[in-house]
Amino acid sequence: MEKTKIMIVDDHTMLREGLKKLIEMEDDLEVIAMAGNGQEAIDNAIRYMPDIIFMDISMPGINGIEAAKTIKKEVPCSKIIFLTIHDDRAYMNEAMKLKPGGYILKDADSSILIDAIRTVHEGGTYTYPDVYDICTCNDDVCELSTREVEVLNLLTQGLTNKEIAQKLLISEKTVKNHLYSIFKKLGVQDRTQAVLYAIKNNLS
Repeated sequence: MEKTKIMIVDDHTMLREGLKKLIEMEDDLEVIAMAGNGQEAIDNAIRYMPDIIFMDISMPGINGIEAAKTIKKEVPCSKIIFLTIHDDRAYMNEAMKLKPGGYILKDADSSILIDAIRTVHEGGTYTYPDVYDICTCNDDVCELSTREVEVLNLLTQGLTNKEIAQKLLISEKTVKNHLYSIFKKLGVQDRTQAVLYAIKNNLS
């Protein structure tokens, strides 16, 4: 029996190892590669050509959504399932624009993860929980890029530009550019208004 080949992408080693053990309890599933960041995910996807890729979204450097965009171009045979802690609308909308095989929150039961693999491998889609119901937002929010959503989330946590830059491994100038773009897209004037907007629209 040919096994379904899987790659796990997450910047937390314990999660990768735990998910690998869970998946390999199934006779028809095999983890052939793992990655701890977006660039490694791209490289390993091209090298190993997995059937299914479990992709985290928030990772330093190249995030999961940006990595997924490249992988879809370079390895179109690989189907991506986003496995993430993010259940806010902006993240989901950005991810679902890529038409992935699935979008699952990390608190999902193990049986859901296995069902998702088999469903997506057979050509279906799998979301948990009711992602499509949450994936409705106003046009302003949908216009935000993945990186802008990350910056906005860190902004709501009270981080300074320098702290945001360190967290995302980018320059302070890049953070300022992202903030300028966020303010413009959301129609706000400053950081305080942006934070209030994020809270009102469940983006924090």
